[in-house]
Amino acid sequence: MSKQSPLPSNIRNRSPWRVQVRSAPSLDRQFRYGSKPDAEAYLQGMLDQGRRAKLVQLESAFELRVRRQGIKTQFLTFDTLKEAEQARLKLESDLSVSIVRDYAIAAHTTLRELMVRYRDEVAPHHKGAAIEVGRLNRIMRDEAFVDKKLAALCTEDLQDFIEDRLTEVMPATVDRDLDQISQVINYADNVWKIAAVESPFKGLQRPKYFNERSRRLSKDEEKKLLHAARQDENPYVEPAIILALETAMRRGELLALTADDVDFERRQIHVRESKNGRSRVVPMTKRAMSVARSLIAEGNQKLLNLTANALKLAFFRRVIPASGLEDLHFHDLRHEAISRLAESGRFQLVELQAISGHRDTRMLLRYVHLLSGNLAEKMDLVSGDHETYVHRGRVRRRGGKTSGAAAGRIDAQAPDIPSHVASAVALMIPEQRAQQRSNVIAFRSRRVA
Repeated sequence: MSKQSPLPSNIRNRSPWRVQVRSAPSLDRQFRYGSKPDAEAYLQGMLDQGRRAKLVQLESAFELRVRRQGIKTQFLTFDTLKEAEQARLKLESDLSVSIVRDYAIAAHTTLRELMVRYRDEVAPHHKGAAIEVGRLNRIMRDEAFVDKKLAALCTEDLQDFIEDRLTEVMPATVDRDLDQISQVINYADNVWKIAAVESPFKGLQRPKYFNERSRRLSKDEEKKLLHAARQDENPYVEPAIILALETAMRRGELLALTADDVDFERRQIHVRESKNGRSRVVPMTKRAMSVARSLIAEGNQKLLNLTANALKLAFFRRVIPASGLEDLHFHDLRHEAISRLAESGRFQLVELQAISGHRDTRMLLRYVHLLSGNLAEKMDLVSGDHETYVHRGRVRRRGGKTSGAAAGRIDAQAPDIPSHVASAVALMIPEQRAQQRSNVIAFRSRRVA
């Protein structure tokens, strides 16, 4: 007797019925699943006419019924038997560890409904709420797949979205849109317990791209940039640029600073809100201290009295064109600040991490090549002093003969050869020439008694 499954469930074929008439396809007729008596009556009529007909059931809809004590009975429909079997196995696996999800809800809930709920209830509590809400609104406004039921959303829908979106924006933007959709679906699964049996992201081929920037700012470019910033109508753009170059802080961290965050006695700035969610302390250079004192003297609570959008408009639309610089982003100033510290050779990787606020040192590996000169000098200290190496050269051969004006002379292209090496090579050459005189193999004559 086989062991009874802990999940009483069965799969039923609920596909339509079809009467097929041989040699007369025009007489074929299809009936709904619940109209089997009508299908049998039509079949009998064809047989009475002497036609060869048969009744078959299609395989386009399979219903999985899940019943368990204390849990509402679930009815899930799939296009193929294989999908229904996979869903049954997943449900059994979930229930074995007491994970209960009503997958039937996904058949009545659209992706748009989940996005609206996520936008209104979850996104406002995030740091980048404005960007997140804007991205969700754009997807809901422009994309048709958001109106599909979550259970019907498949990988092909997202793959088509990727191909269409790549014709409009860069791959990095498409990938961020996918991340946003994934966040909504994962949150609905983990918190609201609304999920499809199979995630539409399974097997999805995301766009590939390399989004790492390596733009550097020369000293001459820095002068042009600061000159253009000083002439701008917004007086806080110039100090924002200087602080970014002196502290390697992010734009959002700079704009969130207040006068209470600056400690002149300890020469440090307390960053309360960072990208990775952790606070940190950033040391101040003398130039940064001078800028901070000048800003605090104005009496404003915020160190930089401007919004993120105001800084963005001033930097990209006015300062950059006025300076004549090309392909420079505000975040490149942070990269330049860290690069300058790394090039100085006075900071270790861990110290750079403390200044920059990177959570993982692997994010700083892009700056390791800037330390290569200093690393080479440290390797010299370990290796010690050595005599200048002179390669002893080798015998040059052309066409089976020794090169040079004389057969016993070593190639003149190897200068300063030690005398003992030259003598050894000279003794080897006659023997090599004797071996090259003939390539005929001579066998020893047989001895006759």
